[in-house]
Parts: sequence; C-alpha cells; structure tokens
Amino acid sequence: MQALKAKVFISCGQRRDTEEIEVAPAIAKVLEDLGFDPYIAIEEQTLRGLRENIFSQLTTSEYFLFVDFPREKFACSSERRGSLFSHQELAIASYLDLPVIAFQQKGVKPLDGMLGILQANAIPFGDAKKLPGMVRQQANKAGWRADWKNALVIRRNPAEFDDARIVNQPGQPNARFFHLTVENLNPYKPAVNCTAYVEGIRDLQTNLPVTFRTAELKWAGYVLPSVATMPASSRELDAFFVLHDNPLIMHFSCFTDSGYFMRPICGPGQFRLDYLIVSENFPQARISVTATVGNTIADATLV
Repeated sequence: MQALKAKVFISCGQRRDTEEIEVAPAIAKVLEDLGFDPYIAIEEQTLRGLRENIFSQLTTSEYFLFVDFPREKFACSSERRGSLFSHQELAIASYLDLPVIAFQQKGVKPLDGMLGILQANAIPFGDAKKLPGMVRQQANKAGWRADWKNALVIRRNPAEFDDARIVNQPGQPNARFFHLTVENLNPYKPAVNCTAYVEGIRDLQTNLPVTFRTAELKWAGYVLPSVATMPASSRELDAFFVLHDNPLIMHFSCFTDSGYFMRPICGPGQFRLDYLIVSENFPQARISVTATVGNTIADATLV
C-alpha cells in the first residue's frame, strides 16, 4: 500500500524579480522533508484554470499554508495591501474548514482582507528567507501530521467472501457474498451519509456495457442505504452475491422495490464492475474490479 501523504496547499506570492520566487519552492522542500505532499498555488487568470487547478487542489488538500506578501500601497498610508489571490484562496480554505497556518510580512496592513474577517492570527515575519524555518517550526507546533488523507478509499481483498443464508427470501437460500471495504483515511473526521452505487458494468467477453438502472447498494450488516464511517475506520459493502444452488447468476443487494433496477447478471462470464461511493463531506471514491461467475460456486470471484 502506498504511504499516505497529507497535502499542503501553499498559497504564497511569487512575484517575479523579487525574493518571493525563491521562497515558495524552499517552503515546499521543508514540507516534503516533513513527509507532506506540497502543492504551490499559481495565480490563475481564467475561470477554467481556477476550476481545474485551484479549486481541485484545495478540495483535495488536508492543510493550508498562507503567506501574505505586500503589494500596492494604500492611498495616504505607508501600509500595503496583501496578495489578492492568496486572500481569495484563504477564503475558500476557510469554507472547506482546512487547518490554516498564516504568515504575514511586515508592511502589510494587519487584519486586512480575509485575515481580518477570519481572525487567522497571522505570524509576522520580516526576512522572507527565514520563512522555511518558521514553517517547519509552526507545522510541528500545530501538530500537523503527514500520514493521513481527507479521503475515502475502496479496497478489495480477493480472498475474502462470506457464506450466509438470506433470511428475508423464501427458503432462506445459502449465498456467497463478496464485499468491498470502504476506508476513511481521516483520523479526525467521520464520513457521513456514505452511499454506494454501481457506476458501470462491462461484459469482458463481448466488451459491451451492461445496461442497468441506478439504485443504492446495501452495506454489509446494515438495513439503511447510507452509513457513517468513523475516523480511521472502515465499513464493508455488499458488492454482489451468488446463490450456492444457482452460481451462474450475479445478484446485487440494493434498495429498490422494482425488478427493473440492478437486474441480476447471467453468466458464465467475466464482468468489470465500477463502484462509486459518495459522501456528504468527503470527495467521491471509485474502484474498478473484475467479477467472475461460472457453473460452480468455486468459480465465483471478485478481484
């Protein structure tokens, strides 16, 4: 498993022909040495750039580092305003509830812009060359950890399945259930209203998609469509099941009162199944797996 690395969004001016252009990479190097995954924000001039770069990177970051360099002077004052782009990014980070460490260079008007609204308690600095060392000190002081992500991941153990009787069906038939494990990588925050869907099905023998209608899938051992996944914890999802006395047919446990939704798939064959997890407060998670059904229960696999 790849080691977890918390992403730090670095909002730091990089005005050419100034020392700013050297500060951001030096800060990123310090954060890399601490085990983080740093992202240096670049000023975007287009809506597409904001959407695809800034917004995307902010929503997938665990921490926000704000560095406010001086810009133009205010009229009738020796003080200067701060960086407009950095203050806009700070506003978005606040909306996303990201932990923030803020620095402000001397000469910038205190509590100007978003700093005054959010009361971010910016740490003043003079010599920008000392910032990397100050970042290291403050990240340690704030207890920032690099070994986590604000994310859900879906995992599959190919050897895992459960044999159980389906008590709400006539005759209580014996079935083999295959599960996916949905893990919350955030050690602090629960993922609420996690709901699971099949996003796509493809017959790997014909390379054709299998049509279906969307329905919420069932979580293992739970009778409602949405669950909470506690911090640094996991929940199991019923990916599909096959009956012991009819293993050719793949069934989905889902919440629907109509046979037109998530119909059983008849084998024998191999199928690519694309699963999606949505949550009220986490980014979406996806996984593609290969399911096999055949003439015997031993032929049924999920890898």
